[in-house]
Amino acid sequence: MWYLAYNVLLLLVSPLILLTLLAKKRCRPGLAQRFGVQLPQLKRPGQPLVWVHAVSLGEVVAVAPLIRELHARYPTCQLVISTVTETGREAVEQKLDGVAQHCYAPLDFPWVVARFVEALRPTAFLFVETELWPNLLRVLARRGVPSILVNGRLSSRSFRRYAVVRPFLRQVLGAVTAMLMQSERDVERIVSLGACSTRVTRTGNIKFDQPLRDSSAGEEHVPRSAIGLSEDEELIVAGSTHPEEEDQILAGYEMLHREFSSLVLLLAPRHIERAAQLEATVKARGLPIRRRSSHGLDASHVATAAGRRVIILDTRGELASVYRHAVLAFVGGTLVPVGGHNLLEPALWGKPVFFGPHTDHCAEIAELLIRAGGGVPVRDGEQLAREMATLLRDRSALDQRGEAARAVVMENRGAVAHSLELIGKIVDAQLRTNEAVGSTILPLARTFSVRSLSFPRWALNALAVPYGLAVRVRAALYQSGWLPRRRLPSRVVSVGNLTVGGTGKTPVVISLSQWLLSRGKRVAVLSRGYRRQGSSPMLLVSDGRTIIADPAEAGDEPYLIAQRCPEAVVAVGANRYRLGRWVLERFPVDYFVLDDGFQHLALHRDVDLLLVDASDPTGLEALLPAGRLREPLSAAARATALVLTRCDSTVGVPGRLASLPALTANGIRPIRIQFRAEAFIDVVTGAVQGLESASGRAAVAFSGIGNVESFRRLLTEQGLKLVGEVVFADHHQYTQRDLQAIQDRARRDGAELVVTTEKDAVKIGQLVRSQDDGPRILALRLGTQILDGRDQLERLLLGVNDH
Repeated sequence: MWYLAYNVLLLLVSPLILLTLLAKKRCRPGLAQRFGVQLPQLKRPGQPLVWVHAVSLGEVVAVAPLIRELHARYPTCQLVISTVTETGREAVEQKLDGVAQHCYAPLDFPWVVARFVEALRPTAFLFVETELWPNLLRVLARRGVPSILVNGRLSSRSFRRYAVVRPFLRQVLGAVTAMLMQSERDVERIVSLGACSTRVTRTGNIKFDQPLRDSSAGEEHVPRSAIGLSEDEELIVAGSTHPEEEDQILAGYEMLHREFSSLVLLLAPRHIERAAQLEATVKARGLPIRRRSSHGLDASHVATAAGRRVIILDTRGELASVYRHAVLAFVGGTLVPVGGHNLLEPALWGKPVFFGPHTDHCAEIAELLIRAGGGVPVRDGEQLAREMATLLRDRSALDQRGEAARAVVMENRGAVAHSLELIGKIVDAQLRTNEAVGSTILPLARTFSVRSLSFPRWALNALAVPYGLAVRVRAALYQSGWLPRRRLPSRVVSVGNLTVGGTGKTPVVISLSQWLLSRGKRVAVLSRGYRRQGSSPMLLVSDGRTIIADPAEAGDEPYLIAQRCPEAVVAVGANRYRLGRWVLERFPVDYFVLDDGFQHLALHRDVDLLLVDASDPTGLEALLPAGRLREPLSAAARATALVLTRCDSTVGVPGRLASLPALTANGIRPIRIQFRAEAFIDVVTGAVQGLESASGRAAVAFSGIGNVESFRRLLTEQGLKLVGEVVFADHHQYTQRDLQAIQDRARRDGAELVVTTEKDAVKIGQLVRSQDDGPRILALRLGTQILDGRDQLERLLLGVNDH
């Protein structure tokens, strides 16, 4: 009955869950995966797998040492880490590259978690810091998969909330195999909620086991020059701050600077999307300001920076290393009732750690630091300034406190080793069991009692209703003028689609840009740069002469566009209007081409091309999360013209698509195109080869794109004999390990060639250059052929029909 009540409530609040996820920018990516519409593509299907769930950036950083130890202990096991946020994904790909694969965590709907577990088929499930998802834990338990809580903790707030539903929590915790808790307080709390005491162990806090940094060994991720700090200046770092405490910190800094004129303040907001808001707050106090994202890695910034000022750290993953340059450190979320953040990061560098009274999330660490003399508790910003001034006047006491803080870290290490020992016993036993029964997981039919898929389909359709309402309201607000739509002074051509997945936007953008360049037009391509690793809000990929950024910084698609259109300016940024103005300040532009711009309603476009894959009409059946539509079909009314991709010369418009042309702005016939193979490119040498050179040869294909079937069909049309295929998630970031696995697969299958897409090839260029043996790797280059509507498209591009 408890689970029934929970699932009914979950379904009732699901529209609110969806709207909340859409409202939070850091939670929007991966929604299709979180709703079970898309499932993770495993790199080594059939191999034992350990699934680790870590909510976001902080949890990933904390568990990373344990993940590396698991990888060393079980080299043949796949490690998959699920997160909820985009920052968590970035942390996995940056800190655990080649060690673990990322996926987004499923929402706790029964049908979603059942599909996820069936897709992953884990040997064991580890979850970090008490992320209790009842349905997921229940499905795992019913399938015989052990679940282990790692680095568990229960704040006072969470404990009070869980206590309200203690009978239900007793059932949920009964599905957990082992609970490895940070402190005795956490052990007592989880046992009082109903956990079996024999399954609970105090292992300590794995945050103590972060890699040690040697401040004398020259290890620097972020040098002083990168934040505009000269050698004779001293830095106060306030990390993971919240709005209500930033005013207090700024006031304290102004007091300190009157006495200590060499002090500079660095503020690192807990959520970097607040950087603009924080900048306005600092400016309102009349303080000079710099943002880390505007600094390069050279010393020229230091020359222009001097005196009293505030630096905003608006980049991800750098706070831990920036603490090295601090003379004093404050950790946020403690002057406001949030519960505190990571007190150990500055302590690792031997810095005195200041914090406010709200340390519920890190109570044990705060107590250890205070007792050792390495932590300084304060009531408010005024006391913070006084205590900092005291230490700045007595450098001997300052050094002693810093050494005491580091000693706390050193004396409490070992949680990773203890946790690994306990986890290893469970995983080893599970691997032996799986080997004995010849399976890694019990079959779905024996463990999931839903008799029909109609309930999940109805539920997904129900969730699609608020999603559809939200996107319709957004479009209406732009249409009515309530939300502003800005114009660029040059002609704007947008290429976009209605669905998630590949419709061929990139080859169309390349084809249009090349045609405009051939007519003597000056072209700039603006892209969001999806899944790029660069943190700069605007990045120039190519200046029309030289490619400046690498594929990781730019994103695979913008980099490929820059390669194929060497005379075009290519830039990436989330806000296309600001990006366009930024480009115009640097280059003359006749045409802006927007890559994936149909949903970017904040920018006026002169031509709005809507791409629809004619080979995949099922993509138009339903809105997310029930289907793959980003917007309802009625959104086609915004389009200047409909472009049907992947057509051939003998096939008309599929029935499902027949109504779309009438919905577009002028109701004209759709433009029909197909993608044809043009050549093979040697990924190592860049040499162009004719298509006939690969005909009849055995090949292994690999790709990380939205439409794998289309790529497979194009290869077979060229006469290749596909003896194997490796499929990755769209926009996958390749590692040396991936490439080695692909080469091993090719050798095992007797392949003469390894073949990939041109988009994937740009991401493996540097990796391939270190490959001395194995089959040659070729990339298939595509061209765009207009079957019907060429004159119509050219008139639209040139504005011949404009009034």
